[in-house]
Amino acid sequence: MRIAPAVTVRPPKARAVEVACAPDARADALGTGAASFARVLGGSIGKPAMRAELERLERDGALAADPQPGMFVYRAVHAGTRWMGLVCRVDTRDLVTLLPNAANDAEIAVAHGDLTEVGAQLAPALVQVEASEDVGYLMVCDTNERPGYHFVAADGSTHSAWQVHKPEAYATAFAELDAEEIRAGGGQVMAAHREGSMPLVILTSDGASAATGPLAPRSGLFVMRHPHP
Repeated sequence: MRIAPAVTVRPPKARAVEVACAPDARADALGTGAASFARVLGGSIGKPAMRAELERLERDGALAADPQPGMFVYRAVHAGTRWMGLVCRVDTRDLVTLLPNAANDAEIAVAHGDLTEVGAQLAPALVQVEASEDVGYLMVCDTNERPGYHFVAADGSTHSAWQVHKPEAYATAFAELDAEEIRAGGGQVMAAHREGSMPLVILTSDGASAATGPLAPRSGLFVMRHPHP
């Protein structure tokens, strides 16, 4: 599998907890803060309004672009269960055999609208990959450092992320692995494939039931502008 670093748009460390939201959050939910990424996800507000909200969060400093491409180790913990994954871009040619059943036409159309009208992939896809001792070792090394993000969400789940020090080492390790399943975000992957671009994904070898409910990756922590710089 071919992977690469990404230039992401993400919140400063101190603002992560107010920006991050559950992937099914809606802008009209009670208690939605002014910096919440739920205002971008938007429910039925339409693509132009979603783009305007994304740009507003950037102007207000709730989101900022990375100065250079990077990868991140993401970990979520809740009620004694945890999962970990690598945030990066992936070559869709290595996922093409999984794509036919990964999304329906409506999901692909929504994701395509995000890319072309909102101008961003709003959330990483989640892809199950083979387990690897080499990848596990690299993650242990990176997570021994102080995390870039570490916060408790309103549902009691704890979310942490560490910047990867040696992206090239992960690229080498993942070159020996295959993807097994697109667990979420198939529309984003297919839309990117049709655009000829590399989508933002989280690659994980942890159990298929792990990254759901309170453990689902928070939206707003990692957003990728389209086209990617």
